[in-house]
Amino acid sequence: MGMRKFMRTRGAQPHALTHLHHNGQTALPKTNGHANGISNNIVPVNGRREEPHSTLSSRYWSGSEGSGRVLGEGLWEDPEFPATSTSLGDKKFSSNVVWMRPHELCTRPAFRGEGFNDGVTEDENDDDFAARWSIEVGAVGDSSLCCAVAALALTPRLLDRVIPPQTFKVHYNGSFKFNFWVFGAWREVAVDDRLPTRAGRLITSHNALPDDFTLPLLEKAYAKLYGSYVALRVGSVSRALQDLSGGIVQSFSLVQQPKGLTAQVLNSAVPRSTLLVATVAQEKESGWRRLRNGLISGQAYCVTGLARVRSANTADGEGALVRVRAVSGLGEWAGPWARGSAEWRALAEADRDLLARRADRPGDFWMSFPDFARAFTTLVLVHVGPDDWLVEPALHGKRPWRAVLARRRWRRGYNAGGPPSCIETTSTNPQFHVQIPRTETGGARKCHVVVSVTQQYGTNKAGKLRAIGFAVYEIPAGGGPRRGALRALAGLRALDVTHESRAREVATFFTLPAGQYLVVPHTRRPHTEAAFLLRIFTDEQTDVWEVNDDNLIIPNIGAEFLDDDQSTSPELQMAITNLFGKKDIEEVDARALRGAVRRASGGWRAARAACGALVAARDAGARGGARARDGPPLVARLLAWRAAYTGLAPSCSAASSYRLRALLWAAGVAASNKVLECLVMRFAKKNTISLDAYLIALAKLHLAHERFRCLEAKLKSNPISLEEMILMTIYS
Repeated sequence: MGMRKFMRTRGAQPHALTHLHHNGQTALPKTNGHANGISNNIVPVNGRREEPHSTLSSRYWSGSEGSGRVLGEGLWEDPEFPATSTSLGDKKFSSNVVWMRPHELCTRPAFRGEGFNDGVTEDENDDDFAARWSIEVGAVGDSSLCCAVAALALTPRLLDRVIPPQTFKVHYNGSFKFNFWVFGAWREVAVDDRLPTRAGRLITSHNALPDDFTLPLLEKAYAKLYGSYVALRVGSVSRALQDLSGGIVQSFSLVQQPKGLTAQVLNSAVPRSTLLVATVAQEKESGWRRLRNGLISGQAYCVTGLARVRSANTADGEGALVRVRAVSGLGEWAGPWARGSAEWRALAEADRDLLARRADRPGDFWMSFPDFARAFTTLVLVHVGPDDWLVEPALHGKRPWRAVLARRRWRRGYNAGGPPSCIETTSTNPQFHVQIPRTETGGARKCHVVVSVTQQYGTNKAGKLRAIGFAVYEIPAGGGPRRGALRALAGLRALDVTHESRAREVATFFTLPAGQYLVVPHTRRPHTEAAFLLRIFTDEQTDVWEVNDDNLIIPNIGAEFLDDDQSTSPELQMAITNLFGKKDIEEVDARALRGAVRRASGGWRAARAACGALVAARDAGARGGARARDGPPLVARLLAWRAAYTGLAPSCSAASSYRLRALLWAAGVAASNKVLECLVMRFAKKNTISLDAYLIALAKLHLAHERFRCLEAKLKSNPISLEEMILMTIYS
């Protein structure tokens, strides 16, 4: 069963692992959590006032009353992002810089929210729209942000989330708020409207409308998010697109990409809820520049459609055309298939009219696929989730994605098993089962799948990112190996293993036939801890779930160590009796059990805590000991557990904690992922688990199951789950 991979992402630049805080009260559109983030609601940090110089102040204060400095006329000054060279990020830019508010630069400043209905201007024509997004990158501006925001202008509802409607008129106090996507959540960032100028002109990015300050203020908030204006220069278009959209973003080089693979990407992505942004690389420090072919280097171009036309230059008599839009209306293609070109004039009139109607807005043009692949250097895909598809009318003509999202983490000693080359531990990584069903008629179905793993990252100051990736395995028709089996993944066929990258996100676009698959995120090195966000988008109905075990115990696991006639062994009973120095004992406490085990095993000293927990499991009346007749089975159980441990760790004093699931299974116990993680945190040391710790863990699990059975009948009106009971017992 084959799989064709369309492309693999190039990661965005590394960023710091700094936790961001926010106080905002602005409510964003509701979401079911499956689209591009965990939640679209801005959550306040706290409700108390903060002094301007308080060490407890929020990094992303939203401008609530009592924070910052308010001038006499009531205009706020942001204490977190001051009007100094610190915010610029480099003193060389601070020469002759004066920070001015929009009212000091023009008489009637405007913002995107003024005169708009739901983010769309009431009477804005195509020329006004083009002027709004005809952008000039300033001396301290960020060309990547300018590209990204211009590309999102074609999806105004998505842009509304980033740039909420605000005004210089009603309730104006000198502050503006914006929202950015950071590791699965939308963060509100507030800034004052003091902007850096030189000789009365902005040195930030701005558009062709002199009174519109939307872009300069957005860029200032973005600079605050990353620490300074200069800090934005290490970014990329793909990073900015994700920060503004929250989508799964993939970026690859058209220069290095095989042309056939690029064609497959376009054919698969254009009809779906995916934004395609193409750029032409600009020379270093040269800024945006018009090329001979008419395109402008550094500017964002959106791929909006595909077509096939009759052509004498191809073997099948047809040629592939790509419809591209320059959002600014400037920088249209001037080569073959441009309006007025020889190829355009040679078309039949009906075909020419049809193409013209489908590309009738300023900045729209057609170009052949080979020219597209040669002229542009980078193509970025932004896969937009189903929640955002619902609220964005511009995407309703595209096929929506179905989405599944999971927040997990790699924990040392538990599930940080490393790449597939680490055969002994890689199967401990988190695993997610993807089932693509066949069609109702039983035929094969091709399903487009996007898999993304995003590690936790920060934005302020440089930080270390781990090298991450994931593997996709095909599960055979008979089912895969048991979750706890050692080397469980070694027998599966790996359809793809991504190259581990020190990027904040690694993503891949697949086409998969109907079948069963396993997605296993991993780090390049085992024992590496990090939180991650897994997102799986599909264009067909699929079932996705995390591979997990139920919490269960196989009863009488120690029976093989005691024959029926041995259960009342005189030697065993005598060992228990001798510990007390008397006959006919009625109860067995932890000390007695430990002594009996020592005598029965020839000197082995079982852990006191394990003996105590086992006795407690049989002591429902809290008398202080188990019944004497329970002594032999308890001894047998401890001996069975010891044999299970030594069977998997015969040559070392302590077993690897990554083997704990297999060790539990050998003792007749299955534990869920959460319970297993809790056991590792509680009982493992330095990625190992000793025999005593193993016995205590098993005894605690048995005690939890026993108590749950006792409580279950008593708590019918207010039930407690088995897992909750286990977690309570482990930490008891």
